[in-house]
This record gives sequence, C-alpha cells and structure tokens, in this order.
Amino acid sequence: MMSYSSVNHRRVPRTLSHLPIQLSFGSQIMVQGQLKDISLKSAFVCMKGNIYMQPHDEVSFAIQRSLDSAEALVEGWARISRIADGEGIAIYFTQMDNDSLSRLKELVG
Repeated sequence: MMSYSSVNHRRVPRTLSHLPIQLSFGSQIMVQGQLKDISLKSAFVCMKGNIYMQPHDEVSFAIQRSLDSAEALVEGWARISRIADGEGIAIYFTQMDNDSLSRLKELVG
C-alpha cells in the first residue's frame, strides 16, 4: 500500500522556487514573501505572518524573476486557497496578462 505522502495528487506539476513575491491587499497593505513552489495555476508563498488574510481573499501579486529587469515580473491577481499557520499561504491565479503568462510558463519550465 502506498502512503499518501508518496503520491502526487496534483493535476499540474509544481516547480520548486525561492523567488521573492509581493502580495497586495487593496491599496494599503503590501506583504513580502518567498515562493516555495509554483505551477501554472497556483503557488505556495512562505511568509512570517498571515495577519489580515482569509481564504478566498483576492490579492494582487508580483513575482520578481530577475533583480536586473522590471520586464521580468510575473504579475496578476490571485485568491488565497489555504492558510498554513506559521508557514505561509497557498494562492491560485485568477488573472494575468499574456506577457506575465508567458513569463510564468518560462519560470515553471
């Protein structure tokens, strides 16, 4: 019998990543985090605190793929799908422009 932890139940494979990500809640609150993993549909963001966040909250995000170029940003909108206390949050992407989608595809490989 195979244990649950050894089976990948995800439909979309994830790529490990440690890039910085910025989440914005409205126009007032910005939170910095670091990606743990990412796919074409979602990501897990490591962060120290998750104050003001609830599942299903909508956030804007910006992933900095390169410190050298603003054109390297992957940005758009996402919803919080899960909060892991002390670890971070899982988000699923809801909207991004074609340029950001192309950059995300490059990032995920």
